[in-house]
Amino acid sequence: MADLRQFHGPNAGYVLDAFERFTHDPESVDETWRAYFADFTPTEPAAPVAGGATVEQALAARSLAEAIRTRGHTAARVNPLRPPPNPDPMLRPESHGTGESEETRRLREVYCGTAGYEFEHIFSAEERAWLRDAVESRRFAPPLSAEGKRALLARLSEVEGFEKFLHKAFFGQKRFSIEGTDMLVPMLDEAIQVGGAAEVVIGMAHRGRLNVLTHVLGKPYSTMIGGFQGTAKPDPVPADPEALGPSGDVKYHMGWRRKEESVSVTLAPNPSHLEFVNPVVIGMARAAQDDTGHAGAPALDPARALPVLVHGDTAFPGQGVVAESFNLSRVPGYQVGGTLHIIANNQIGFTTDPEESRSTRYSSDLAKGFEVPVVHVNADDPEACLAAVRLACAYRSKFGRDFLIDLIGYRRWGHNEGDVPGFTQPRLYETISGHPTAREQWARTLADQGVVEPDEAEAMLRAVYGRMSEAQAALAAGVATHPPSANGARPDAPPETGVDADALTQINEALLGRPEGWTPNAQLEKLLQRRREALQEGKIDWGHAETLAFASLLYDGTPVRLTGQDAERGTFSHRHLVLHDPTTGAKLNPLQALTDTRAT
Repeated sequence: MADLRQFHGPNAGYVLDAFERFTHDPESVDETWRAYFADFTPTEPAAPVAGGATVEQALAARSLAEAIRTRGHTAARVNPLRPPPNPDPMLRPESHGTGESEETRRLREVYCGTAGYEFEHIFSAEERAWLRDAVESRRFAPPLSAEGKRALLARLSEVEGFEKFLHKAFFGQKRFSIEGTDMLVPMLDEAIQVGGAAEVVIGMAHRGRLNVLTHVLGKPYSTMIGGFQGTAKPDPVPADPEALGPSGDVKYHMGWRRKEESVSVTLAPNPSHLEFVNPVVIGMARAAQDDTGHAGAPALDPARALPVLVHGDTAFPGQGVVAESFNLSRVPGYQVGGTLHIIANNQIGFTTDPEESRSTRYSSDLAKGFEVPVVHVNADDPEACLAAVRLACAYRSKFGRDFLIDLIGYRRWGHNEGDVPGFTQPRLYETISGHPTAREQWARTLADQGVVEPDEAEAMLRAVYGRMSEAQAALAAGVATHPPSANGARPDAPPETGVDADALTQINEALLGRPEGWTPNAQLEKLLQRRREALQEGKIDWGHAETLAFASLLYDGTPVRLTGQDAERGTFSHRHLVLHDPTTGAKLNPLQALTDTRAT
């Protein structure tokens, strides 16, 4: 029989911890440990442990390991500008009456590196065990190949080169630069690639939007430069109602759509309301997930669409719509199988420092109240950023839940490029002015590794300048093209409406039909059955007319979605689109019971 005496000192604490996880969920440990624990019995507390250590010492080592797992994020190097403030004292070995071991050193590398993890607030033991194993095994953080490292450098060169070109060519013009959270673009690339969805819907405010529009959505350099020069040509209002045309809004509020054979990516337009786009994007994803092209109830497939929300670090805890959206995330009528949240954390809101804009340590803390896993990651560590996205997408795929990445960076310039941030944060911006960019740091790393030559990284950056200069020259010569945008035009001609009277009578009869074995509420059924005579007499009420209108749309092939409190019955007891059997509690939706409609 296996027991704890086989292990030396602090390592025994690790075995006890693994055994506890095994007792809660055998799948949380690997096959070797499962076989070992099949006949494992912990020794009595007073029994000596091999190597001269007591079980009390082993338990102390286990306590330290657990503290690293749960509080390691307080010592993680996630801030690119300064060391972690106030690491938890329970991370010190002396707080547990023990010393460091090989195992605790390994755990510190995982939990106190350039990523910090918070998932102990999650109620589900299965989810906690999966996250712990995923993080400690590093299975979503494999080393990049030399080719992958070079590709990432090229992408960061595009991100940085775009901003530097615009800064020089249009000095002082507002663009709400991405600089300081440059890794947001490669992270979005990764989410699109590994998320597995045929449609990705992105929502964000203005910070970094131009860079995302250009590099993630594929908006041409010429169109973007034209927006700065005032020479971008507006698209004509399309005749196709499904087409998307101009909005007349400023360039950093606009949306765009990129369609490829395997994936469609949409950035939703968003005016100066920051987080108010959140429920819009989630609703767009839900619409893409719902299969409504048939009679009956719609079929939901969360794998069809991935919603991605890019938040501001001050707006995330500051705007109520964020909490409202989280509150609906697991409500059946609104759930989308999980949203990927990324806080583009500039560590400042306009001119306001974090300690003056929130009452919590992290800007992401609101999400913990909704049991959302959180990863804080240093925006200067490209590999850690990509690993966080892979972990998030895998978690969503397995559990269908939201996931949040707190991308901690900085803001290279002021709130906009016309501001002077040194007026209000002089010491912070003294630090930022001398801080190397993510591209510069990654280029040095690859040069040290021998992946690129010392001058190759600068050549990549110059190539970006060259492409943008060519686009600007083509614009000046009048040969640049402006593809259709994605900013919500409407057709001029109103649609024709009206339903044939005989068709309405047939629809009305179908709505009043009840399946065999159904027991209606006698009082309500009497009122509803009167709708037969009311239609014949031309005296229908509002609720009756509304139901007929909805049904006629379904027969025409137009799906109808109605949500919200009291949506079934109607606030004034006038609608009654969902009926309840008083004997069984079963529900009946007469619209979904229609058998020959072309939509649901």
